[in-house]
Amino acid sequence: MNGEELTEQETALLSKSHILVSGMKGAVVEFCKNIVLAGIGSLTLMDDRMVTQEALSADFLIPPDENTFSGRSLAQLCCDSLTDFNPMVRVSVEQGEPLLLIFSIIRLNIIALSFDLAFF
Repeated sequence: MNGEELTEQETALLSKSHILVSGMKGAVVEFCKNIVLAGIGSLTLMDDRMVTQEALSADFLIPPDENTFSGRSLAQLCCDSLTDFNPMVRVSVEQGEPLLLIFSIIRLNIIALSFDLAFF
C-alpha cells in the first residue's frame, strides 16, 4: 500500500478479511466506518451496552430518533447504520463470546485498554 490507491491484490485481500470489533465508541466507530467504506469482507460488532446520552453524543452511527434505539444495543444500532454505508459488506452483531478463530483481525477497545490482535 502506498497510501493512495490499493492494488488489485490488496483489494482482494481486504475483501476477504473478517474483522471483529468490540466496544462501539470514539475512534472505534470511525474505524468501523472506514473499513466498511473500503470494502472489507465482513465486520462483526460486539457491544451489548444500551444507548446512553454519552453514547448519543459520541457515536454518529446511532440514529437520533429515540424510537429507533429503544431496547437495542449499541452494536445493533451501529450495524444498521454501517450496512447503509456499504450494502456489499456483511455487518453482523455477536452477543457473548464469539469464535475468535474465524477472524483475520480483532480490534478490542476496553475503557483504558485498547490493542489489536492480528492472526494471519
